[in-house]
Amino acid sequence: MFSKRTRLYTSFNIINLFQILKSFFFKKKNFESQIQNYLKVKNLKLTSLGRTALYDIIKLIIKDKNKKKFFIAPYTIPAVIHAVKYAGGEIKFIDINKETGLIDEDKLESEIDDNSAGVIITHLYSNSEDIKKFITRFQNKINIIEDAAINFGSKINDKYLGTLADYGFFSFNIVKNLNTLNGGAIYIKNNETYNKYKLERKIKKFPIKITFNLLITVLILKIMFNNFSYQFFHFILKIIYEKRIDYILKKIYPILYHTYEKNLPVIYQYDFNWLMNDVGIYNLKQIEINYRERLEKAKIYNDLIDDRVAFKMECFKNENALLEYTIILKNVSNKIAHSKLMERGYDIRHTWYINNTKEKNNLDPTNFKDTYFIEEYIFCLPVHKNISSEDIKKISAIINTFI
Repeated sequence: MFSKRTRLYTSFNIINLFQILKSFFFKKKNFESQIQNYLKVKNLKLTSLGRTALYDIIKLIIKDKNKKKFFIAPYTIPAVIHAVKYAGGEIKFIDINKETGLIDEDKLESEIDDNSAGVIITHLYSNSEDIKKFITRFQNKINIIEDAAINFGSKINDKYLGTLADYGFFSFNIVKNLNTLNGGAIYIKNNETYNKYKLERKIKKFPIKITFNLLITVLILKIMFNNFSYQFFHFILKIIYEKRIDYILKKIYPILYHTYEKNLPVIYQYDFNWLMNDVGIYNLKQIEINYRERLEKAKIYNDLIDDRVAFKMECFKNENALLEYTIILKNVSNKIAHSKLMERGYDIRHTWYINNTKEKNNLDPTNFKDTYFIEEYIFCLPVHKNISSEDIKKISAIINTFI
């Protein structure tokens, strides 16, 4: 019936509003225990944001090890880099391995020294074997921090991403599969370190004002980008892209406009937003069902997209939450692919994460060839509820013309 579709989607629904209202009068804090039970771990606390959890992890490691150097592949969101800096850490970039989506193992091995504090691995599109191999190789050499922000509920065998190594953190913002408008969680493997963290943690109550602002953002997403209204807003969005209207683009692609604040952002000091307790519990129960729906859609892309136009990611064994299905284009850039699909009515994400080495003029691009390649050619295809199998067939057919 409708010919146009957008990647913009949030799983926050009307029923979640009633759950927030209920939390005003019946205050509970059992969402945390529900997540602990789901992930089969005890050493987990909820935080105001995913990046808040990372900030706390960095501070813990620096205090414990008296070391400040942290390794990370530069293909990530700037907020991750900033959280490390706010906590007093120093960043050392190591190129990504485009085959695995993880930090390059051999280059990391050569850089580890007595001043190394930890390595952050970003779970992007790695398969089970890649992840197991990486953790096995480095688990006794350096603290491993898992960035599982986009992969809550993913697992290898019976252990969940974010709980495989020494530390892990998760994000529950408005576009994640476990959605509490914002918020996150921290996992700490060592019992003694975790207990110290709980005792020394100082947090403030989450402001209601921020909750209202987030609800307005969700309302705008729901009104403008449902399948019905998007038939009209698609043309407005085309103008926004063409004219580069920054005010709106900041809302659509905040990653491109994220700036480093000189002072620690105040939100790092807040507790989890406990008005979202019932929302979190409800959405946690939907995780498995929603994953299976996305998995089936991702498999359709995998079957239909021609090998001549893209490298396709084989991560269909629960090791990826598949918020989108990731491919790496062979013949055209993601910006060109986005433009061609936009002409046909499909707004597909043209930027996922970014190459943070570009912010540092003293870094040699030849040392980050895979990062530059990934940034230009990676393409994330929508698998959310507003995308049908017919849409996927049409999108795949268009992509197959990129020979």
